[in-house]
Amino acid sequence: MSSYFNLTLDTLAPSSPAILIEGGAAYTSAQLVNCGITTGDGDITGYQMKIWGNVDPAYDANVQATEGASAWISFNATKQVKLSSGDGSKTLYLKIRDNVYNESSQASDSITLDMTVPVSTISVGPDVAKISKIAGKRTCSFSFQCDSIFDEYKVKVVPATDSIHSAGTLIGMTNGSTNMSGAAGSYPATTNINCTIDGADLEAASSGDGQKIIKVFTKDQSGLWSTV
Repeated sequence: MSSYFNLTLDTLAPSSPAILIEGGAAYTSAQLVNCGITTGDGDITGYQMKIWGNVDPAYDANVQATEGASAWISFNATKQVKLSSGDGSKTLYLKIRDNVYNESSQASDSITLDMTVPVSTISVGPDVAKISKIAGKRTCSFSFQCDSIFDEYKVKVVPATDSIHSAGTLIGMTNGSTNMSGAAGSYPATTNINCTIDGADLEAASSGDGQKIIKVFTKDQSGLWSTV
């Protein structure tokens, strides 16, 4: 039998702890979110982590509103967390500890929960109820607005008044229609977007004479499309 043994002293905390909610997205429309967990340490054998913050405490007994109420769980590079109910900014906190219980500093990330569907409204017009493809009578003008900030919009011919954004056909702008769609922008709430539909573009979107249902859809910053 040997008269000696080796004993390692480790007083260094896990380095560079980080938590990233939904890949760093600014908004989410769902309470269930995926979190990415990282540390700068190479060997994470036996490591544990603790998460807390603006969460639904009923979803996971190990993830609670406070650090003290949450539990240490095995380290994993991903963790699904259910945010607390109610729209608004949500913050999650993280600590990591190694296999001899050295604890890291606190990391955090925030995201805005937005589960409220935006509402689009025809605010001005339409100025006429019938158009043709003849000069002087070929356009219809109207304005719409949304009750919240939105990132995208589209004007479509739809089969029914309760159609959703994926139904129907987008009206093109080949023949002079204006503002039939907009993307990759930040459009302010309750501000009019002025639109013009040309008869030739309307015909291209929906062939044949007759009454057409024109509907505006807006997508808010969390990715929700308006329905009414």
